[in-house]
Amino acid sequence: MIRREQSVEVRDEGLVQDAHECTDLVSKILGAAYQASGPEDAYAALAGARHQLGNALTEGLLPETDIEEACVLLVRMEDLREQCAESAAIRRAAELAAVHDAAAGLRDLASGDIVQSAPEAICSTLPFARAMISAISGSLWQPQRLHVRPEFDGSPMDFSDFVNSAEFPLSEARLETELVRRRVPALVAAPAQDERTMKEIVVASRSSGYVAAPIVSRGRVIGLIHADRPGARDPLDPDDRDRLDAFATFFALVYEQAILRERISAQRSRLAASFDSTDVLLERIQKAELGLRPQPDEHPHIARPTVDQTSAVEVSAVLTFREREILSHIATGATNSQIAQTLVISEGTVKSHVKHILKKLRVPTRAAAAVLYSHQIRR
Repeated sequence: MIRREQSVEVRDEGLVQDAHECTDLVSKILGAAYQASGPEDAYAALAGARHQLGNALTEGLLPETDIEEACVLLVRMEDLREQCAESAAIRRAAELAAVHDAAAGLRDLASGDIVQSAPEAICSTLPFARAMISAISGSLWQPQRLHVRPEFDGSPMDFSDFVNSAEFPLSEARLETELVRRRVPALVAAPAQDERTMKEIVVASRSSGYVAAPIVSRGRVIGLIHADRPGARDPLDPDDRDRLDAFATFFALVYEQAILRERISAQRSRLAASFDSTDVLLERIQKAELGLRPQPDEHPHIARPTVDQTSAVEVSAVLTFREREILSHIATGATNSQIAQTLVISEGTVKSHVKHILKKLRVPTRAAAAVLYSHQIRR
Protein backbone atom coordinates (compact mmCIF):
# COMPACT_ATOMS: atom_id res chain seq x y z
CA MET A 1 0.00 0.00 0.00
CA ILE A 2 2.81 2.43 0.90
CA ARG A 3 4.63 1.70 -2.36
CA ARG A 4 1.46 2.34 -4.33
CA GLU A 5 0.84 5.66 -2.55
CA GLN A 6 4.41 6.73 -3.23
CA SER A 7 4.04 5.92 -6.93
CA VAL A 8 0.84 7.97 -7.03
CA GLU A 9 2.63 10.94 -5.41
CA VAL A 10 5.46 10.76 -7.97
CA ARG A 11 2.95 10.61 -10.78
CA ASP A 12 1.02 13.57 -9.35
CA GLU A 13 4.18 15.65 -9.23
CA GLY A 14 4.71 15.02 -12.93
CA LEU A 15 1.09 15.86 -13.74
CA VAL A 16 1.29 19.12 -11.77
CA GLN A 17 4.41 20.12 -13.68
CA ASP A 18 2.72 19.31 -17.01
CA ALA A 19 -0.34 21.32 -15.94
CA HIS A 20 1.80 24.38 -15.20
CA GLU A 21 3.53 24.06 -18.58
CA CYS A 22 0.21 23.85 -20.44
CA THR A 23 -1.16 26.85 -18.54
CA ASP A 24 1.93 28.88 -19.43
CA LEU A 25 1.59 27.96 -23.12
CA VAL A 26 -2.07 29.02 -23.13
CA SER A 27 -1.05 32.32 -21.53
CA LYS A 28 1.50 32.91 -24.30
CA ILE A 29 -0.99 32.08 -27.07
CA LEU A 30 -3.81 34.24 -25.70
CA GLY A 31 -1.55 37.05 -24.55
CA ALA A 32 -3.42 39.89 -22.90
CA ALA A 33 -6.73 38.08 -23.40
CA TYR A 34 -5.70 35.37 -20.95
CA GLN A 35 -7.28 35.70 -17.50
CA ALA A 36 -5.37 34.05 -14.66
CA SER A 37 -7.54 31.95 -12.34
CA GLY A 38 -5.99 33.21 -9.12
CA PRO A 39 -4.43 31.15 -6.30
CA GLU A 40 -6.01 27.84 -7.30
CA ASP A 41 -4.31 24.47 -7.56
CA ALA A 42 -2.63 23.40 -10.80
CA TYR A 43 -5.55 21.25 -11.94
CA ALA A 44 -8.09 24.05 -11.47
CA ALA A 45 -5.80 26.46 -13.34
CA LEU A 46 -5.47 23.88 -16.13
CA ALA A 47 -9.24 23.57 -16.45
CA GLY A 48 -9.63 27.36 -16.64
CA ALA A 49 -6.87 27.71 -19.25
CA ARG A 50 -8.34 24.90 -21.33
CA HIS A 51 -11.76 26.54 -21.28
CA GLN A 52 -10.36 29.93 -22.38
CA LEU A 53 -8.29 28.42 -25.20
CA GLY A 54 -11.22 26.38 -26.44
CA ASN A 55 -13.49 29.43 -26.54
CA ALA A 56 -10.86 31.51 -28.37
CA LEU A 57 -10.43 28.78 -30.98
CA THR A 58 -14.19 28.24 -31.42
CA GLU A 59 -14.95 31.97 -31.74
CA GLY A 60 -12.15 32.57 -34.24
CA LEU A 61 -10.18 34.91 -32.00
CA LEU A 62 -6.79 33.32 -32.75
CA PRO A 63 -4.54 34.25 -35.65
CA GLU A 64 -4.03 31.50 -38.22
CA THR A 65 -0.42 31.05 -37.14
CA ASP A 66 -1.54 29.97 -33.66
CA ILE A 67 -4.44 27.69 -34.63
CA GLU A 68 -2.38 24.55 -35.19
CA GLU A 69 -0.44 25.03 -31.96
CA ALA A 70 -3.69 25.68 -30.09
CA CYS A 71 -5.27 22.48 -31.43
CA VAL A 72 -2.23 20.39 -30.47
CA LEU A 73 -2.22 22.00 -27.03
CA LEU A 74 -5.93 21.29 -26.50
CA VAL A 75 -5.38 17.61 -27.33
CA ARG A 76 -2.48 17.50 -24.86
CA MET A 77 -4.57 19.20 -22.18
CA GLU A 78 -7.45 16.77 -22.71
CA ASP A 79 -5.08 13.83 -22.33
CA LEU A 80 -3.63 15.44 -19.22
CA ARG A 81 -7.12 15.94 -17.79
CA GLU A 82 -7.83 12.20 -18.20
CA GLN A 83 -4.56 11.32 -16.49
CA CYS A 84 -5.42 13.64 -13.61
CA ALA A 85 -8.84 12.00 -13.22
CA GLU A 86 -7.24 8.55 -13.22
CA SER A 87 -4.67 9.62 -10.64
CA ALA A 88 -7.38 11.09 -8.43
CA ALA A 89 -9.35 7.83 -8.63
CA ILE A 90 -6.28 5.82 -7.61
CA ARG A 91 -5.64 8.20 -4.73
CA ARG A 92 -9.23 7.95 -3.51
CA ALA A 93 -9.08 4.15 -3.66
CA ALA A 94 -5.88 4.17 -1.59
CA GLU A 95 -7.46 6.53 0.95
CA LEU A 96 -10.57 4.34 1.18
CA ALA A 97 -8.39 1.29 1.78
CA ALA A 98 -6.59 3.16 4.58
CA VAL A 99 -9.92 4.13 6.15
CA HIS A 100 -11.11 0.51 5.94
CA ASP A 101 -7.91 -0.75 7.55
CA ALA A 102 -8.26 1.79 10.38
CA ALA A 103 -11.74 0.50 11.23
CA ALA A 104 -10.90 -3.16 10.60
CA GLY A 105 -8.08 -2.90 13.15
CA LEU A 106 -10.78 -2.64 15.84
CA ARG A 107 -12.53 -5.84 14.79
CA ASP A 108 -11.24 -8.18 17.52
CA LEU A 109 -12.07 -5.84 20.42
CA ALA A 110 -15.11 -5.86 22.68
CA SER A 111 -17.79 -3.30 21.85
CA GLY A 112 -16.81 -0.98 24.70
CA ASP A 113 -13.14 -1.14 23.77
CA ILE A 114 -14.00 -0.39 20.13
CA VAL A 115 -15.62 2.88 21.17
CA GLN A 116 -12.65 3.83 23.35
CA SER A 117 -10.07 2.97 20.66
CA ALA A 118 -11.80 4.54 17.63
CA PRO A 119 -10.52 8.15 18.09
CA GLU A 120 -6.92 6.97 18.34
CA ALA A 121 -7.34 4.84 15.20
CA ILE A 122 -8.66 7.89 13.35
CA CYS A 123 -5.69 10.09 14.35
CA SER A 124 -3.09 7.40 13.63
CA THR A 125 -4.27 6.51 10.12
CA LEU A 126 -6.18 9.53 8.83
CA PRO A 127 -4.99 13.16 8.42
CA PHE A 128 -6.49 14.38 11.71
CA ALA A 129 -4.81 15.49 14.94
CA ARG A 130 -7.90 15.25 17.17
CA ALA A 131 -10.90 12.96 17.12
CA MET A 132 -13.88 12.61 19.43
CA ILE A 133 -16.56 9.93 19.50
CA SER A 134 -19.97 10.55 21.07
CA ALA A 135 -23.09 8.57 21.86
CA ILE A 136 -26.60 9.60 20.90
CA SER A 137 -29.00 8.49 23.62
CA GLY A 138 -32.56 9.59 22.97
CA SER A 139 -32.45 13.39 22.85
CA LEU A 140 -28.98 13.64 24.40
CA TRP A 141 -25.56 14.09 22.80
CA GLN A 142 -22.96 12.50 25.08
CA PRO A 143 -19.23 12.86 24.20
CA GLN A 144 -17.47 9.64 25.19
CA ARG A 145 -13.80 9.77 24.25
CA LEU A 146 -11.31 12.34 22.92
CA HIS A 147 -7.90 11.51 21.48
CA VAL A 148 -5.21 14.00 20.51
CA ARG A 149 -1.87 13.37 18.88
CA PRO A 150 1.11 13.32 21.25
CA GLU A 151 2.22 16.83 20.37
CA PHE A 152 -1.00 18.17 21.89
CA ASP A 153 -0.85 16.20 25.15
CA GLY A 154 -1.19 18.58 28.08
CA SER A 155 -1.91 21.57 25.83
CA PRO A 156 -5.15 23.58 25.75
CA MET A 157 -6.08 21.55 22.64
CA ASP A 158 -6.54 18.51 24.88
CA PHE A 159 -9.93 19.14 26.44
CA SER A 160 -10.49 15.56 27.66
CA ASP A 161 -11.61 16.72 31.10
CA PHE A 162 -14.42 18.67 29.49
CA VAL A 163 -15.44 15.71 27.31
CA ASN A 164 -15.50 13.28 30.22
CA SER A 165 -18.25 15.23 32.00
CA ALA A 166 -20.12 16.76 29.04
CA GLU A 167 -23.70 16.06 28.06
CA PHE A 168 -25.83 18.23 25.77
CA PRO A 169 -29.48 18.27 24.75
CA LEU A 170 -29.67 17.83 20.99
CA SER A 171 -32.22 20.62 20.93
CA GLU A 172 -29.39 23.04 21.78
CA ALA A 173 -27.00 21.61 19.16
CA ARG A 174 -28.52 22.33 15.77
CA LEU A 175 -25.63 20.96 13.74
CA GLU A 176 -25.56 17.64 15.60
CA THR A 177 -29.36 17.49 15.32
CA GLU A 178 -29.00 17.80 11.53
CA LEU A 179 -26.43 14.99 11.55
CA VAL A 180 -28.86 12.76 13.40
CA ARG A 181 -31.88 13.63 11.29
CA ARG A 182 -30.29 13.77 7.84
CA ARG A 183 -27.61 11.10 8.47
CA VAL A 184 -25.05 12.93 6.34
CA PRO A 185 -21.59 14.27 7.29
CA ALA A 186 -20.77 17.95 7.71
CA LEU A 187 -17.83 20.28 7.15
CA VAL A 188 -17.81 23.27 9.50
CA ALA A 189 -15.32 25.84 8.23
CA ALA A 190 -15.91 28.49 10.92
CA PRO A 191 -17.47 27.01 14.10
CA ALA A 192 -17.40 30.26 16.06
CA GLN A 193 -19.45 32.08 13.41
CA ASP A 194 -21.73 29.15 12.51
CA GLU A 195 -25.10 29.57 14.24
CA ARG A 196 -25.68 25.80 14.24
CA THR A 197 -22.70 24.90 16.44
CA MET A 198 -22.68 24.29 20.18
CA LYS A 199 -20.62 27.23 21.34
CA GLU A 200 -19.79 25.67 24.72
CA ILE A 201 -17.82 22.86 23.11
CA VAL A 202 -16.44 25.15 20.39
CA VAL A 203 -14.90 27.36 23.08
CA ALA A 204 -13.59 24.38 25.05
CA SER A 205 -12.00 22.79 21.98
CA ARG A 206 -10.71 26.04 20.42
CA SER A 207 -11.48 24.52 17.06
CA SER A 208 -11.13 26.71 13.99
CA GLY A 209 -12.85 24.14 11.78
CA TYR A 210 -13.93 20.52 11.99
CA VAL A 211 -15.68 17.69 10.19
CA ALA A 212 -18.36 15.47 11.70
CA ALA A 213 -20.09 12.25 10.66
CA PRO A 214 -22.97 10.19 12.08
CA ILE A 215 -22.57 6.54 13.08
CA VAL A 216 -25.59 4.79 11.60
CA SER A 217 -26.50 1.31 12.81
CA ARG A 218 -29.60 -0.48 11.50
CA GLY A 219 -31.07 2.73 10.19
CA ARG A 220 -30.58 4.66 13.44
CA VAL A 221 -27.88 7.14 14.44
CA ILE A 222 -26.22 5.76 17.57
CA GLY A 223 -23.26 8.13 17.73
CA LEU A 224 -21.18 10.89 16.16
CA ILE A 225 -17.53 11.36 15.28
CA HIS A 226 -15.85 14.79 15.19
CA ALA A 227 -12.30 15.41 13.93
CA ASP A 228 -10.02 18.34 13.10
CA ARG A 229 -6.43 19.51 12.62
CA PRO A 230 -5.72 22.31 15.11
CA GLY A 231 -2.84 24.56 14.11
CA ALA A 232 -2.48 23.05 10.63
CA ARG A 233 -1.85 25.31 7.64
CA ASP A 234 -4.11 23.44 5.24
CA PRO A 235 -7.80 23.91 6.06
CA LEU A 236 -10.23 21.03 6.21
CA ASP A 237 -11.94 20.26 2.90
CA PRO A 238 -14.72 18.01 1.55
CA ASP A 239 -12.22 15.16 1.16
CA ASP A 240 -11.64 15.24 4.93
CA ARG A 241 -15.38 15.14 5.51
CA ASP A 242 -15.75 12.14 3.19
CA ARG A 243 -12.83 10.30 4.80
CA LEU A 244 -14.42 10.62 8.24
CA ASP A 245 -17.81 9.59 6.87
CA ALA A 246 -16.26 6.46 5.33
CA PHE A 247 -14.63 5.61 8.66
CA ALA A 248 -17.97 6.06 10.45
CA THR A 249 -19.59 3.64 8.00
CA PHE A 250 -16.92 0.97 8.49
CA PHE A 251 -16.92 1.59 12.25
CA ALA A 252 -20.67 0.93 12.43
CA LEU A 253 -20.20 -2.45 10.75
CA VAL A 254 -17.36 -3.45 13.09
CA TYR A 255 -19.34 -2.31 16.13
CA GLU A 256 -22.45 -4.24 15.03
CA GLN A 257 -20.36 -7.40 14.60
CA ALA A 258 -18.93 -7.00 18.11
CA ILE A 259 -22.39 -6.56 19.61
CA LEU A 260 -23.63 -9.65 17.73
CA ARG A 261 -20.68 -11.73 18.95
CA GLU A 262 -21.33 -10.69 22.53
CA ARG A 263 -25.04 -11.51 22.28
CA ILE A 264 -24.30 -14.94 20.81
CA SER A 265 -21.77 -15.63 23.56
CA ALA A 266 -24.25 -14.57 26.24
CA GLN A 267 -26.96 -16.74 24.66
CA ARG A 268 -24.58 -19.70 24.56
CA SER A 269 -23.79 -19.23 28.26
CA ARG A 270 -27.49 -19.08 29.11
CA LEU A 271 -28.12 -22.28 27.13
CA ALA A 272 -25.24 -24.04 28.85
CA ALA A 273 -26.57 -22.98 32.27
CA SER A 274 -30.05 -24.18 31.29
CA PHE A 275 -28.74 -27.57 30.21
CA ASP A 276 -26.73 -27.85 33.43
CA SER A 277 -29.78 -27.16 35.58
CA THR A 278 -31.81 -29.67 33.53
CA ASP A 279 -29.15 -32.32 34.08
CA VAL A 280 -29.23 -31.69 37.83
CA LEU A 281 -33.02 -32.08 37.84
CA LEU A 282 -32.84 -35.31 35.84
CA GLU A 283 -30.23 -36.64 38.26
CA ARG A 284 -32.53 -35.95 41.18
CA ILE A 285 -35.43 -37.66 39.43
CA GLN A 286 -33.24 -40.68 38.68
CA LYS A 287 -32.17 -40.95 42.31
CA ALA A 288 -35.80 -40.74 43.42
CA GLU A 289 -36.78 -43.54 41.01
CA LEU A 290 -33.97 -45.77 42.32
CA GLY A 291 -35.22 -45.24 45.87
CA LEU A 292 -38.71 -46.45 44.91
CA ARG A 293 -37.52 -49.66 43.22
CA PRO A 294 -37.87 -52.92 45.24
CA GLN A 295 -34.51 -54.34 46.27
CA PRO A 296 -33.85 -57.96 45.20
CA ASP A 297 -33.38 -60.53 48.00
CA GLU A 298 -29.84 -61.65 48.53
CA HIS A 299 -29.45 -65.46 48.91
CA PRO A 300 -25.97 -66.67 49.76
CA HIS A 301 -26.54 -69.99 48.01
CA ILE A 302 -27.40 -68.26 44.73
CA ALA A 303 -24.37 -67.47 42.64
CA ARG A 304 -23.86 -63.77 42.04
CA PRO A 305 -23.66 -62.61 38.46
CA THR A 306 -20.25 -61.68 37.14
CA VAL A 307 -19.08 -58.06 37.08
CA ASP A 308 -19.59 -57.91 33.34
CA GLN A 309 -23.19 -59.12 33.62
CA THR A 310 -24.06 -56.70 36.41
CA SER A 311 -22.44 -53.80 34.66
CA ALA A 312 -24.14 -54.59 31.36
CA VAL A 313 -27.54 -54.34 33.06
CA GLU A 314 -26.65 -51.13 34.89
CA VAL A 315 -25.61 -49.26 31.72
CA SER A 316 -29.17 -49.28 30.43
CA ALA A 317 -31.06 -49.36 33.70
CA VAL A 318 -29.08 -47.21 36.11
CA LEU A 319 -27.74 -44.33 34.02
CA THR A 320 -29.81 -41.28 33.12
CA PHE A 321 -30.37 -40.29 29.51
CA ARG A 322 -27.70 -37.60 29.73
CA GLU A 323 -25.24 -40.01 31.35
CA ARG A 324 -25.82 -42.58 28.60
CA GLU A 325 -25.34 -39.79 26.04
CA ILE A 326 -22.03 -38.77 27.61
CA LEU A 327 -20.95 -42.42 27.88
CA SER A 328 -21.55 -42.84 24.14
CA HIS A 329 -19.12 -39.99 23.51
CA ILE A 330 -16.59 -41.44 25.97
CA ALA A 331 -16.69 -44.68 23.98
CA THR A 332 -15.53 -42.74 20.90
CA GLY A 333 -12.48 -41.45 22.78
CA ALA A 334 -13.78 -37.88 23.13
CA THR A 335 -12.31 -35.68 25.86
CA ASN A 336 -14.38 -33.81 28.45
CA SER A 337 -13.77 -30.56 26.59
CA GLN A 338 -14.96 -32.04 23.29
CA ILE A 339 -18.05 -33.53 24.93
CA ALA A 340 -18.89 -30.19 26.59
CA GLN A 341 -18.62 -28.35 23.28
CA THR A 342 -20.76 -30.91 21.44
CA LEU A 343 -23.53 -31.00 24.06
CA VAL A 344 -23.35 -27.25 24.82
CA ILE A 345 -22.69 -27.75 28.53
CA SER A 346 -19.80 -26.76 30.77
CA GLU A 347 -16.72 -28.97 31.13
CA GLY A 348 -17.33 -29.08 34.88
CA THR A 349 -20.77 -30.62 34.27
CA VAL A 350 -19.20 -33.27 32.06
CA LYS A 351 -16.66 -34.13 34.76
CA SER A 352 -19.46 -34.50 37.29
CA HIS A 353 -21.41 -36.81 34.96
CA VAL A 354 -18.31 -38.94 34.30
CA LYS A 355 -17.77 -39.33 38.04
CA HIS A 356 -21.38 -40.49 38.51
CA ILE A 357 -21.12 -42.88 35.55
CA LEU A 358 -18.02 -44.58 36.93
CA LYS A 359 -19.59 -44.86 40.38
CA LYS A 360 -22.87 -46.32 39.08
CA LEU A 361 -21.14 -48.79 36.78
CA ARG A 362 -18.64 -49.68 39.51
CA VAL A 363 -15.68 -49.34 37.20
CA PRO A 364 -12.41 -47.52 37.95
CA THR A 365 -11.68 -45.84 34.62
CA ARG A 366 -13.28 -44.22 31.57
CA ALA A 367 -11.78 -46.96 29.44
CA ALA A 368 -13.53 -49.65 31.48
CA ALA A 369 -16.83 -47.79 31.17
CA ALA A 370 -16.33 -47.51 27.40
CA VAL A 371 -15.68 -51.29 27.17
CA LEU A 372 -18.87 -52.07 29.09
CA TYR A 373 -20.85 -49.68 26.91
CA SER A 374 -19.46 -51.21 23.72
CA HIS A 375 -20.22 -54.71 25.04
CA GLN A 376 -23.80 -53.73 25.76
CA ILE A 377 -24.61 -52.14 22.41
CA ARG A 378 -23.27 -55.20 20.58
CA ARG A 379 -25.84 -57.44 22.28
